[in-house]
Amino acid sequence: MEKSRNIFAWLGQREEREILNDALKHVEKSLLCVREMKNSMEAFCRNDKEGKDMAISKVKKAEHEGDEIRKKMNIELSKGLLLPPDREDLLLLNESLNNIADGAKGVARLLEFLEKPPFPELCREMLEDSLLAVKAAEKLKEAIDSLIKNEIEKVIEDCAQIEALEEEGDDKRRQLLGSLINTDLKGAILLLIYEIIDTLENLIDDIKNAAGHVRILAIKAK
Repeated sequence: MEKSRNIFAWLGQREEREILNDALKHVEKSLLCVREMKNSMEAFCRNDKEGKDMAISKVKKAEHEGDEIRKKMNIELSKGLLLPPDREDLLLLNESLNNIADGAKGVARLLEFLEKPPFPELCREMLEDSLLAVKAAEKLKEAIDSLIKNEIEKVIEDCAQIEALEEEGDDKRRQLLGSLINTDLKGAILLLIYEIIDTLENLIDDIKNAAGHVRILAIKAK
């Protein structure tokens, strides 16, 4: 049988193990960003300013910590320890994980400008959308865990579930926009809510993109 060229067959080597462990740490920070973004949305919807501000602060902290991991991984990957195709795949995954954290922080920052929740139904739908992002990010972490364990079929299954969640997110965006149009919100508040809806969709898209890079690594590991 032909020996796999992929780095995931070389877990005994210190450098590769360190990079993979960093990738896992990075996705954990990105997941924390998404969870705390959801918590900030939840607090906002129940008009809990203190809870919202605390969750937003946690989003920013986790995003900063994730960015430090991203920088470390980029330095390690630039040393040329891995074959060029593997290095490129991991660099793309690293940047896509960073985009997830940035997207979650983007939603949280927009929430900072809103003092009172909009109509209950609209707020409920926004919270449902943020929960979709959490589910997709959790599934992404599972996919990376499975990749490290060389459970390739599980990776493919996890990535397929992320795609299904992304499609659900598209439907939720259309539903949210319909609800937004039917409100009497005006001016800056209307624009802020629209931006939150759009940023949430982009966040779920970023999770799907990261899953795509994980799937490529998994297929190469076969």
